[in-house]
Amino acid sequence: GHTKKMNFFKVGKYFTLVDMPGYGYRAPQDFVEMVEAYLQERRNLKRTFLLVDGVVGLQKTDHIAVEMLEEFGIPYVMVLTKIDRASKGLLIRNVLKIQEFVKEKTQGCFPQLFLVSSLEFSGIHLLRCFVAHVTGILPAVEAE
Repeated sequence: GHTKKMNFFKVGKYFTLVDMPGYGYRAPQDFVEMVEAYLQERRNLKRTFLLVDGVVGLQKTDHIAVEMLEEFGIPYVMVLTKIDRASKGLLIRNVLKIQEFVKEKTQGCFPQLFLVSSLEFSGIHLLRCFVAHVTGILPAVEAE
């Protein structure tokens, strides 16, 4: 929530994870220049993960981020964070709204939402498996 610059994390010899600054009210002054340039110029970018607060759902700034990703033709995934802080009813409402938004208004968004809690570690394993698959570390296995 306080990232001001892009941070690069090398994951073994497999891939690099890039933590980008948030685009909300704490966004750094040079956010647009920094992020747009990176997203448009990285030809080996496999997937972008858009973190959405599971308690508040999609905000105006999230819609702007989605518009940018759609305009650039960048494949992305939505990850709902802080799911431990939302009541079950609120979380279900937000998930349904986001699923409808993804289906109706997006083309580059992966249809599966990932719901995670860093405090309870909920959903983290599934998200890690997806990252491993997208980066080629974990090949898809056909069900028999």
